[in-house]
Amino acid sequence: MILLILLVSLGTGAGYYYYNYIYKAAGSTGNRELAETNSAYEYLIYDAGNRMAIKGYKYRVLINPVGGGSDTGVISGALKESDAALGVARYVESLNEDESLGIFMTRDTDTNPTFDQRISFIEEVDPDIIIELRLNSSDDTSVMGTSMWYDDGYYDYHLVNSHLADVMERSVVTRIGGVAEGIFPLSADTSEFVSNIRRPAVVIKMGYATNAKEAEALLSETYRSNLALGILDAIREIRGVEAEPQETETAGDDAVTDEAVATEGTEQ
Repeated sequence: MILLILLVSLGTGAGYYYYNYIYKAAGSTGNRELAETNSAYEYLIYDAGNRMAIKGYKYRVLINPVGGGSDTGVISGALKESDAALGVARYVESLNEDESLGIFMTRDTDTNPTFDQRISFIEEVDPDIIIELRLNSSDDTSVMGTSMWYDDGYYDYHLVNSHLADVMERSVVTRIGGVAEGIFPLSADTSEFVSNIRRPAVVIKMGYATNAKEAEALLSETYRSNLALGILDAIREIRGVEAEPQETETAGDDAVTDEAVATEGTEQ
C-alpha cells in the first residue's frame, strides 16, 4: 500500500494554510475526489501559499469556522451557519496584508473535521489567539446583535480573554455598523471547542440567523468582508501593531443599525 499525499497549490496569499488529505491507494494517482471518498483519509497541515514555516510568523491566529459538511448549524432561508462562518474566515485570510501574521483555519472547505482533528491543529500551529465563528438564534425574532464569548475560567496574563472579547466586539461592530450585544462568559454549551482549550480565545457570534434583517446582511459578501476587517482590526490592536487600517467596504443596506455600544452582559 502506497501512502499518497495530495498537495494542491492555491496561490501565494500570505499565511494561507489549510487541511489537506492523506490517503492510501495501491498504484493510483492522486486526485482530490479519491481523497475525499476514501475512508482512510486523515488531515495534514500543508502550506499551500508562500511555503513559510509555521513558526516563521511572528503572530499566529487560528480560526475555527463551526460546522461543515452535513453539519450546517443554524439555518434561516438561504443562510447556513457553516457557510457564513467559513465565508468570513476566508475573508480574514484573504484580506490579511501583514506578512508577519499567519492566519490558519481548521477547515477551508465545506467539510467537517472531527473535534479531535480540530484540537490537534492547535498543537501544530501553536496559535497566539483562537477565534471561533458562529451564528446566534433566538425564539424572539426581533433580537439582533453581535456578541463575543470568552472563557473566564482561563487566565493568561499576556492577554486576558475578557479583554480580547471586548476589543473584538468594538472592532467588529464598528466595521459592520451593527448592534453590540455585549461580551459574555461562555460555557461548554456555547462552545465545546473553546471551553476545552487553554489559550487566549474568543467565540464570535456574528449575528442572529433568526432576525430577518441580520440574516439578510449575513448573506452579503460586503458584510462578511467588513466582519473580517473588524477581526483584523482587533488583532492589530491586540498586537499593538500600528498600521493604516484598510478601508471599510460601503455597506449600504447591509448595515443593521447606525449605533453600536459595547456592553458587558450575562450569558443568553
